[in-house]
Amino acid sequence: MPRASVRWQAWFDDCDLVLDFPTGWAVRTCSPQDATDIGARGIAAAFAEPFGAPRLHEIAAGRTAPCVVIDDLSRPTPGARLIPAVLDELAAAGIAAEEVTVLIGAANHRPLMRADLLKKVGEEVLSRCRVRNHFSWTGCREIGTTTRGTPVRLNTDFLDADLKILVGSIVPHPVTGFSGGAKLVLPAVAAIESAQAFHTGVPKRGERLGMTETTARRDAEEAGRMAGVDFIVNAIPTTNRGIAGLVTGDLVAAHRAGVDIARQVYATPDPGEVDVAVFASYPKDNEFLQYSTALSAPTGAGRSPVLPGGTVVIATAATEGMGFHSLFGPGMPLGHLAPTPSGDFDLVIFSPGVSANDLRPEQRAELTLFNTWQDTSNWLHRKHGDHAAAAVFPTGTTQLLRPPT
Repeated sequence: MPRASVRWQAWFDDCDLVLDFPTGWAVRTCSPQDATDIGARGIAAAFAEPFGAPRLHEIAAGRTAPCVVIDDLSRPTPGARLIPAVLDELAAAGIAAEEVTVLIGAANHRPLMRADLLKKVGEEVLSRCRVRNHFSWTGCREIGTTTRGTPVRLNTDFLDADLKILVGSIVPHPVTGFSGGAKLVLPAVAAIESAQAFHTGVPKRGERLGMTETTARRDAEEAGRMAGVDFIVNAIPTTNRGIAGLVTGDLVAAHRAGVDIARQVYATPDPGEVDVAVFASYPKDNEFLQYSTALSAPTGAGRSPVLPGGTVVIATAATEGMGFHSLFGPGMPLGHLAPTPSGDFDLVIFSPGVSANDLRPEQRAELTLFNTWQDTSNWLHRKHGDHAAAAVFPTGTTQLLRPPT
């Protein structure tokens, strides 16, 4: 029986899930280039050679109130490995860990509880630093407006710090091309009205996921400069949420260097035209609201490997169910702007974590949902018969198609 594996349950199990396909099918796994984990030495080397900025301990000299922003469980950033390295740099500048505020840049997601924080930043950081959640509805102060017209209203703990450090990861993103960098300011520690303005600003024609710069990226970077960001630490994840690459330094220069690495790590061979393509939303598969990130490869390339009339399957564990987003979630102000992916294909979702009742009415009409892979496979067999070609993208959220040769 043909089979393939996808990565599954980021932050909760991080395993390989085996998918069996109908006998007689030709199944190809389209894995990204990937890389080996850089290890402790690689982390140290990245801090020793920042891009466009002095070493962090040099910048930190004379400062007394640092704030380290890190993203939440909806992102694969390994804070428990990276923040201790930041603390070492600060200690070299005479700043004790007890003086450091670690701010969870949750943007419009839910706050992190202790069990979440243990996963994200680890026991060492929790026991040594002040750890706080950003909440976009209160505790913010406006510092100006970007040239795009976005009001820059940010977390006061972040603004009051005299040393501002951003810790994140660089993965494909539909609005800013790639995540990381200044997105750890806008929208990560922004007020709700700033986040809404950021997400509803009109992009330039032709901008899409996988671009180095977009209108929204430049908007966030302008906000980051206004806020006085001093240093960023951005990881590029491996297929198992390790660290394939790490960049540190200036808000823009380090991020651009990280994007160059990310493109190599995420590069994925084009399978050509297939009847069925399966895209896993790992490492963003903890909540269903992010299921469409699994389509990074075709979205970034502007082309789909699926033949007309074929089937796109998105596999997402949705370990935490639907998830929460105070802008794009069900019934929220921008919920109507989160369309179901569409094209000349049937869209099927394999997700044990949600039911049809969780979906918006238009989603129930536009996609087919199964809670087990067996039911998914049976449906595919009925539609495509005994002989079909399938391609499986095991970490679809962090995959980009190589240009066809």
